[in-house]
Order: sequence, then structure tokens, then C-alpha cells
Amino acid sequence: MRRPAGIDSVTDAMTSTVLSVQQWLNATYRAVAGYEKCPEDGVPGRSTTFALIRALQHELGITTLADNFGPSTLAALDQRGGVRRDDPAPNLVRIVQSGLICRGYDIAALDGSFGRSTDAAITAFTADTGATAPADGSFSPKLLKALLSLDSHRLARGGDRQVRALQQWLNGQYPARRDFFVGATDGLVSRDLVTAVSYAIQFELGMTDDNATGTFGPATRAGLKTHTVAEGDTGVWTRLYTAGLVMNGHGSFTGVFGSAIAAATRRFQEFAALEVTGKGDFPTWALLMASNGDPDGPGAACDCATTVTPARAKALHDAGYRFVGRYLDQRPESKLDKKIKPGELQVIFDSGLKVFPISQYAGDSLGYFTREQGRQDAADAHQAAAGYGFPPGTVIYFAVDFDATRADVDSNVVPYFEGVVAGLAAAGHRYRHGVYGARDVCAQVSARTHACYSFVAGMSTGYAGNKGFPLPENWAFNQVQTLWVGDGDGRVQIDKNTYRPGSDPGVASVTAGASE
Repeated sequence: MRRPAGIDSVTDAMTSTVLSVQQWLNATYRAVAGYEKCPEDGVPGRSTTFALIRALQHELGITTLADNFGPSTLAALDQRGGVRRDDPAPNLVRIVQSGLICRGYDIAALDGSFGRSTDAAITAFTADTGATAPADGSFSPKLLKALLSLDSHRLARGGDRQVRALQQWLNGQYPARRDFFVGATDGLVSRDLVTAVSYAIQFELGMTDDNATGTFGPATRAGLKTHTVAEGDTGVWTRLYTAGLVMNGHGSFTGVFGSAIAAATRRFQEFAALEVTGKGDFPTWALLMASNGDPDGPGAACDCATTVTPARAKALHDAGYRFVGRYLDQRPESKLDKKIKPGELQVIFDSGLKVFPISQYAGDSLGYFTREQGRQDAADAHQAAAGYGFPPGTVIYFAVDFDATRADVDSNVVPYFEGVVAGLAAAGHRYRHGVYGARDVCAQVSARTHACYSFVAGMSTGYAGNKGFPLPENWAFNQVQTLWVGDGDGRVQIDKNTYRPGSDPGVASVTAGASE
């Protein structure tokens, strides 16, 4: 395909200007202790960004240089008032100009002085971030931190304009707060964005800089219980509520709670198995902001590693539970006795409860997950399930019980589940596979191996695959709280789960005469 006229020349021009930055950096700082040379290839990237950070630290008088633009770098910049228009240190201005060049903004010359093209580039970059430039025309410390970060401040491919509007609003609203920094404005939801919105909620609740942590913890949850928003409301609380909606793929970012936001709220509540009120009430706020939502809310399902006796089954039913997740099997070397016991399934069914079977032989570290291990686990899970008499079509949830990143999912987890698929197929397709794990783990495994349902590890709110990701479309169970149920002989520890009506129906009976 022919490239449009002018594309090559623009690309060549950027390569040339980035190369000039790299050459200037290496020529100026190569003899400085702690400076690490960047490649002179005309390609902006991590190495060039880190070289700029080390150059900045040297210019600020910091002697121990690092790739990290940390508190000491920011404090040194704060002390001198950022990079000023009349700055007596031209190399600091060149570092600003270099950062702008590497981000694709046009600078006439790397000359160490503010001029028309540098001013225009600063204006454009500041507008892209949504921040406000200092009135005196200087380059503020937090803006420089953003410039020399690995964040993108232009709409990314696949980015959402509503998410970008939220990011820009946050950057313009809270930069004066001590621990709030200018974040990415690429239109992509991330754990950093969720943290930024949590900070914003805490600021609006009146928390001081010492108390605001960006963590959606007990004090933040308690404060939100008095901030229900509904149709007709306007202002900052509506903005923050709609921030939660757009981070979860619903609605738009706005300060007006109109009929469209009410409709988007109802759609989310229905999908998330919440009471459908059309209002931004606490259970809705909580599930928009954290993977376990409101853990004290109702739950129709649970899972446990303890044998369900008649007394425990009655206690669970009396407490409102209707589904119990139990482990199919364990290997001889297991130190935990958690598998289904003879006669236990009938006890559960006689109490009006259904079962959803879980397979977890290990699964708590990356190295366990290989294609061959998946095939073996599927074969063993099939044998165990068939031995109990689970009917054809039963969904078995195979567990990913560690903090798996997207890279881990790509390299190990998906191949493991491909092995699970092959193992179940080799055994005759009697059973189907589901997945237990963080939100993104469930979504990726489901999309790439066609898992029927997801059992979400929602209690692990800090997991890489939970913070910044929505509930998977095929979720059936969401694990939200560990607690004790019942008294005396009926007392049992469980993990409470919310259940999505119309998803996995569970199992209400097994084949008569099967081994239990």
C-alpha cells in the first residue's frame, strides 16, 4: 500500500529531531557518574526517557541518578519553582524541549530558550493533559513529571473519548493536591486511573493529603454511603459517579445525572445482579470502584473447602445461600482436605442447595500453568466428576489462584486452558470448562478458549487483573467476602459469592448409583 504524500517526510523529520535529542544527551552527560547512554536511533522510547530523567536529576544537583522520577526529583524541582521562562539553566529548558520533541511536538530548535515554537508545544501538551499551565509561563514540576513519564497523553488506538475526558478533567481538577499527579490521557482504563478517581472521591469527602491514599478502603466506602446520586442531580458527585460508569464501559462522563445516565445505571445494575434502582446508590458505587463491590450485601452463592454436613447445609440455606462451590478432587500430596466427601452431594441437594464444581490441584503460581498440566488436570477433573455422577454439560471451574498479569495470561494461563479444552475433549466432551480468577484473567481465558462462565476472584481487589477491569461478560459468580455462617455443629467458614441469575444453573442432582 502506498503511503499518503507527506507521511515519509514527517516521519523522517521526527526521527531526525529525536536523534538530535539523543545525540545532545549523550554528548552532554556521558561523563556524568550515573548517566546511562541512550541509543542514537531516532526512536523515542524508554531508554531516551530514562536518560532525560537522569540528565534532569544531574542538573538539579542530585548525585545518585535513577530512572525513576521520584519524590526527591520532584522536591528539587519544587524548590526552584519548576523550569521558569527566565531560567538561568538552559539545559533544563533543553530537557523540557527534548521531552516535547520525543512526544512528537514541533520545536524549531533545541536551543535552551523559550520561544514561539516551544511555547506553542507547551500549550499543546498542556491541553492534551487537561492540566492548567502556570500563569507565569513556567513549566511546573508535576507537568514535567508527566512529560518525562511513559504515559501517553494522546488518544490511543482503542481508547475511549469519554474515558479521556475523565482523565483530562482529573488532571485539571486536583493537581494542587500533594500526592495527585498528572496522569495519562490516552482514553484507556487502568489501575492508575481507578486510583486517581479514588483520590478524587477522598478529596471531595474532605480527606487531608495525609489521609487520602487512593485506596478504596473503609473510610472511603463509609463516606460514599451518604452520597447517593440520582436523576436531576448535578455537580462533582455526579461527575465522580459517571467516572465509575465509564471506567466500566457504561454511560458518559458528565456532571448532569440525566435520563441517559439513569438508563445506563439500570443496565449496569441488571448486568451486575444489583437491585435495579437507576440511582448511584452505595452498592452500585462500590462495584464500579472495587471488584468485591459491597461485601456486606446479599449473596446467593458461596464456596468452601470444608465438608458440608447436614447441619452446615441447613445453616447455609437458612442464611439465604442456594449454590455451593465444592472441590472435585485433590492430589495425594495435598496438605488440604477439601474435596467432596462420600454422601456429601446428596446432603447438599436434600437441603435445597445446588453445587458448582471447582478443580484446583494447585494453580497458585505461574510455573504450574502449562499446556500439558492443563490437559492432565482436565483428565483428572473429568474422572472425579464422572465418579460423582455429575451430569453431562456440567461446568467445571478451573482455578487461576494467583495475581496473574496480562503477560502471565498470554504466556502460561491461556496455554494451560487450551490444554484443559484438549483434555476434556479427549475424555468425550462430557463436561465444559469455566474459569476462576481475576476479572481480566476470566475475560481473556473466556474470549480465547471459549470458557462457558467466569467465577470471579473479586475479593482480591488489588490483583492486577481486577483493578481497572470490568466484570467479564460471562460472569456467573463473584467471590466477595470470607465469613462464618451458622452456630454450633452448623458453623462453617465460606467465601460469599454474588450470583448472576440466568447464568450457570448449577447441579441439583447426580446420577443415581455413581460413586460418591
